[in-house]
Amino acid sequence: MRAVVIIVAAWFVLAQVSVFAPSVDYLWLGARWAQLPKFPGDVGVLALSFYTSAELVDVAVSIDPKCQHLVALDSATMASAGPGVVTASVRVVAKELNRTCPANVVINARYKRTTSGLEDGITKVEYAEVFIPPYPAYNLSTRGAVLLGFPSNITLVVENPYAFTSSLSLQGQGARVASPIGSVKIGGSRAEIPVVVVAEATTASLLVTIQTKDWLGEPVSLTYSVPLFATPPPPPILAISPAVLSQNKFNSVNITVILPVVADGVATISVAGAAAPRSAISVPIKAGKGSAVVDVYPIGGAVTFTAQVAYSVGGVSKVDQVSATAAVQQEAEGASAVEVKPNRLAAGVANNVTLLVRAPGPFNVSVTVSNAAVDKPAPFRFGGVGEAAARLVVTPLAAQPVVFTITVRHSGGVDQYTVTLPATSASIFTVTPMPSLVKAGGNRTVVVKLVNSGDVAIERAVVTITPATGDVAAPSYTFQIGRLAPLESAELPISFLVPVTQGGAVAFTYNIVYVTELGASGTAQGAFYVQVYQVPAVNISSVVVTPPRAEVGKPFYITVTVLNEGFVPAINLQLRASAPEGVKPVANPYYFAGRLDPQASTAIPLSFNATAPGRYDIELTLTYIDRFGNPYTVPYTVTVEVANTTAPLTLAPATGSTAPTQSGGWIIATILAVAVLAVMFYFALRKR
Repeated sequence: MRAVVIIVAAWFVLAQVSVFAPSVDYLWLGARWAQLPKFPGDVGVLALSFYTSAELVDVAVSIDPKCQHLVALDSATMASAGPGVVTASVRVVAKELNRTCPANVVINARYKRTTSGLEDGITKVEYAEVFIPPYPAYNLSTRGAVLLGFPSNITLVVENPYAFTSSLSLQGQGARVASPIGSVKIGGSRAEIPVVVVAEATTASLLVTIQTKDWLGEPVSLTYSVPLFATPPPPPILAISPAVLSQNKFNSVNITVILPVVADGVATISVAGAAAPRSAISVPIKAGKGSAVVDVYPIGGAVTFTAQVAYSVGGVSKVDQVSATAAVQQEAEGASAVEVKPNRLAAGVANNVTLLVRAPGPFNVSVTVSNAAVDKPAPFRFGGVGEAAARLVVTPLAAQPVVFTITVRHSGGVDQYTVTLPATSASIFTVTPMPSLVKAGGNRTVVVKLVNSGDVAIERAVVTITPATGDVAAPSYTFQIGRLAPLESAELPISFLVPVTQGGAVAFTYNIVYVTELGASGTAQGAFYVQVYQVPAVNISSVVVTPPRAEVGKPFYITVTVLNEGFVPAINLQLRASAPEGVKPVANPYYFAGRLDPQASTAIPLSFNATAPGRYDIELTLTYIDRFGNPYTVPYTVTVEVANTTAPLTLAPATGSTAPTQSGGWIIATILAVAVLAVMFYFALRKR
């Protein structure tokens, strides 16, 4: 009997070693991404791997996420798997990125093949933490002004919320990129890249290509179109001093040329209405400014300086022509003196002119004006004692000098003076909207940039802006602005409603009433244009659920009708469905429709199967882009009622059970029973 007890105890020890010693017949290897979801609602593929030393037959592998960020679409089935490493691919929908989701992985095999045939398989439930990685996505914008035809320095702002390391290259559409040439490395969540670009059209844009890698190290190439809004450059400034020259003598004149940009060049200046030592004066320009001194002898009523300005910026050559005119005044020869202010007039507008006369004792003055209209009778007479002043409103009839003939009669005799004032063009305004490209449909706001591109400062002005296109709804805007020096600007915001059917150029007229520092008042009229582009207007027009009340275990169908109510096509039209727990897609819940023409519709079918009764909200996400690459998203929620089926229910073990395998449970139970019997038998023998 003792021998029997020893044999049973030895068998028990061997069984313990067999059961509790480390085993290598199965090993869970984990879950990893085989295909990443690219955006919330996208479908990804998870690879679930394990090792088995035996060949498994009729294998099913599924994942059961325990969070709202991940939804399983299907499970993987294999007729046989192993021995060795087995990888099963299952599709999931990532409702959010950059999240961690706990999940149970269930591995079922009906049979295990052995040398003697088939035996019971295995059921394993493993725990996995699935990190849903972010996918490369960027936001791009520009900062800075772009001058049409000029190399302009702007800043390209790249926002990268997930801080992917990448490289960036630039191309121009309607523009030429002078710098940077080649790729630029960027990292971190934000980068600012200085760019030198030459815009050749007002609707120019930057084509930005970004090369990076996703979470798996796979290369990703993304392309973005960033619009540039170019404005015409202001002309150079030609300044002369003094602005009034004396007759019958050489006058030293300081000439200054100022460019609208910082550049080097040369200005060739010619003189009309005066004798000069040289027929042309060359003025070198360094860092946007050049100056020279020239002696001129007036031989006419006014002296005009004309500058041919040539300069180069970033390999772009530019040639401009500007002019300035100096007045010629006879110097006092007798006991009297005459002064006329201002020293030049604005052509085509009314100018306030002041005549100041000094003479000994009582005197009388007679004034006649040529080439201009005057608000006083001709000749105009006034007088005084010692000093007298008179004011005239003078409107030049053309852009030619205005001649004042002034005769002063005093106790010492009669003096006659001839004063010639140049009539130059009035201040020139450059009016540019920013941005100059807006979407059709809705309220739009642009900033009208008003630049004083002339060579005379504006003391004050009233600007009225009125829409000239009938379909655009906007009021008339009136702005009051103060002093504007040459090349200074004012920004005037306006808002207007654009119909969804509007396309092309929208015209606005402006009227500017102003007063210059010369005392001249005038008006300027003109128009500017805002380009309107249309976008597709895609909506979900109807959703039909068949049958209206679904049943558990039976498929139901959702037909989504999508309508493009816009007037341009929608591109890359896609529909994604996100089903909650309790509803499983039968087919792929991602549908790529492609292009949808304007005023056209398409029907998109979806199919699901409900696994439990209840009321479920299925989230639909419709996405598309326009021809400019701008993305659009249309969300929609479908509510489905699922009832219990009329067929008898069959209970099945719940997914995610952590109970041991059937064969393993019987082995352990048998071993424990034998061990208990052996111990009881041993103590019974000892008691005897």
